[in-house]
Amino acid sequence: MIQLILKWLGGDLATALTRAYELKLNAANDSERIKADVSIKALEAQMAAQANNAAVVREGMQHKAFWIPWLIAAVPTAAWFGWGMTDSLFNGTLPDVAALPPQLKEYADIVFANIFYVGGGVAGAQLIAKAIGGKK
Repeated sequence: MIQLILKWLGGDLATALTRAYELKLNAANDSERIKADVSIKALEAQMAAQANNAAVVREGMQHKAFWIPWLIAAVPTAAWFGWGMTDSLFNGTLPDVAALPPQLKEYADIVFANIFYVGGGVAGAQLIAKAIGGKK
C-alpha cells in the first residue's frame, strides 16, 4: 500500500529510489553498494530538480500576472463547455455551441483539463488534511 501511495505521489522516481535503497541494503560487496549509492544520488538529484521546478511554478502562481492569462483562457473555456452541457440538458433547444478551431481546441482541452486537476488537487488536499486532523 505504501509503495502504491509513493508511486502515486512521486511517480517512477520514488519507486526507483526505493528499489535503489533495497539494492544497497542487499548488496553483497562494496562494488554493488557503490553502484547503488551512485544510483541513489542521481535519483535524489532528479527529485531535487523536480522540487525546484515545482517551487518555480508555485512562486509564479503567487503573482497576479500568472492568473490573468490563465483566467483569460479558462473562463471562456468553462463557459463554452457549460453552454454545451446546458444545451444537452434541454435537448438542444438552446442555440448550438460553435465548434472550436483545431488549434484552439487542443489548447482549450489542456486548459479545461487543468481546471479539473486544480479542483481535484484541492479536494484531495482537503481530504488528506481532514484525515490527518482527525487522527490527533
